[in-house]
Amino acid sequence: MQLPTEIGALFLAGAAGAFVRAVYRPEPSWTRRLLEGLAGALSAIFLGGLVGHVIDATIGGGTWAYLAAGFLMGEAGIAGVQALRKRFIEKEEKK
Repeated sequence: MQLPTEIGALFLAGAAGAFVRAVYRPEPSWTRRLLEGLAGALSAIFLGGLVGHVIDATIGGGTWAYLAAGFLMGEAGIAGVQALRKRFIEKEEKK
């Protein structure tokens, strides 16, 4: 495994996922946008590395497997943060 190549691919894919999420579902607050982007990047790097390794080991693909996994995990990380926020934080604010 070429660690720097995969990490760079995950970072790039996570940034692309955060950009796509920001374009299609923008948050009104810049603080929330930054926090969700950070969560997406961290998800892309950590979870994307795991998923990318599984994809690469299963069907091959090399760096492309890591790019796909990073993009998907970046999007999933942002969606996860939004779901948790809606479930717990916004519920508390309504009380």
